[in-house]
Amino acid sequence: MDQFIDFLYKEWPYTIALIFILILIGRSFIEPIMSGMKDIKPQDAVRLINDENTLVLDVRLDKEFKEGHILDATHIPLGALESRIKEISAKKSDPVLIYCQTGARTKQAGGILKKHGFETMYSLEGGLNSWLNANFPVNKITKARKQKK
Repeated sequence: MDQFIDFLYKEWPYTIALIFILILIGRSFIEPIMSGMKDIKPQDAVRLINDENTLVLDVRLDKEFKEGHILDATHIPLGALESRIKEISAKKSDPVLIYCQTGARTKQAGGILKKHGFETMYSLEGGLNSWLNANFPVNKITKARKQKK
């Protein structure tokens, strides 16, 4: 044991690298528990959307949403989610599929929803990018559609 401690002390760069790696590994296990979300692949997301009364929540910016989004997705940008939570509060007991462009913002959105009592939340693994890579369709808002409204 003394040799191991001596090694950690003498080889401090390796020790720091080891600690950093352990933190990253631990974070990957703890983060889903803390956010209350489960990551799902696009194929599983399609099943969830088709089989359940799922709320599909797009938390990207307006510009990103207009460029393409999942059919019937509810759009509330992450920065406005806290103030607009009442718009989706009736869906607290329904499954919620949250996505952004890459999956980076969904955990934060999940934390906000969890704080407001949402029960079952899923994160689209890889965000809309993975959805597009799976060749699944998206809706786009065109200028003609905007003018009709």
